[in-house]
Amino acid sequence: MSTVALFVDVLGPVVLLVAIGAIAGPRLGISPASLSPLAYWVLGPAFVFDLFAADGVEAGTVGRLAVAGLAGMAAAITVAAVGNRLIGSSPSITSASVITSGYGNVGNAGLAMTVFALGDEALAAAGVLMLVINIAGITFGVGVASRHEAGLGGAIGRALVTPMTLAAALAIAINLLDLDTPVVVERSAGLLAGALIPVMLFTLGLQLAITGRPRLSADIGITAVAKLAVAPLAATGVAFLLGLNDTLLGAVAIQSAMPPAVFTLVLAMEHDLEPDRVTAALVTVTVASLVTIPIVLLLTQP
Repeated sequence: MSTVALFVDVLGPVVLLVAIGAIAGPRLGISPASLSPLAYWVLGPAFVFDLFAADGVEAGTVGRLAVAGLAGMAAAITVAAVGNRLIGSSPSITSASVITSGYGNVGNAGLAMTVFALGDEALAAAGVLMLVINIAGITFGVGVASRHEAGLGGAIGRALVTPMTLAAALAIAINLLDLDTPVVVERSAGLLAGALIPVMLFTLGLQLAITGRPRLSADIGITAVAKLAVAPLAATGVAFLLGLNDTLLGAVAIQSAMPPAVFTLVLAMEHDLEPDRVTAALVTVTVASLVTIPIVLLLTQP
């Protein structure tokens, strides 16, 4: 499969679902505010539970992959925070930029592109990175998004008891204790988890219909640099220092180079944190990734 074909296959359905949300949503009288609580309180926890309850991968490299992935997130978050402070962004815009800079689309897009570039042997490493970045992104995102509502202490407390965090803790416990999840629970979680991404993309389309064409701004430029350049460079550098190479190093680079996760919009809407700005960042940085991701794919070829 060529890189162009991969982009069409992976991003084509994304564009289509967003377009359906933008066109059909307003005509059906559906508002983004009616769907974001569903994603936040029901579909999101089911998605996280479904991911973490699955069988784990070999423990030998999990720690190093996790450290590398988190290092990329931390570097991007730091650049976004410092950059927005230098240009005088408001606290809420800085928080929105930080969230979209740190949390990437490592699920449907990241997994597909990693396997395309490196083969099926990279799937386990990509899966570890997906789990680590997802749970870190959700927990950190909730903390940052709710800080303006509850203060630092309250934000940390909310992040630890968010539905997604609790679902992950339960699933990890089940996995570590080697317990069997009841079939009815496993299948119900799987069905709900499968609905998360379509609902989020539909919601993004609804939000775009309201906000109109995204407007470029300095904070979005900072987000683009932090997410598409700083994150993969930092993550790959740390992975190399930790002794990861070949397929593992490539998986780190590709997963860290993904554009912002659509779930950042759900967080922004649920906590009233600059949803218009987050929507603009999602669209703009994803479009910019059409240039940067092929470069990363080429550089990671064996």
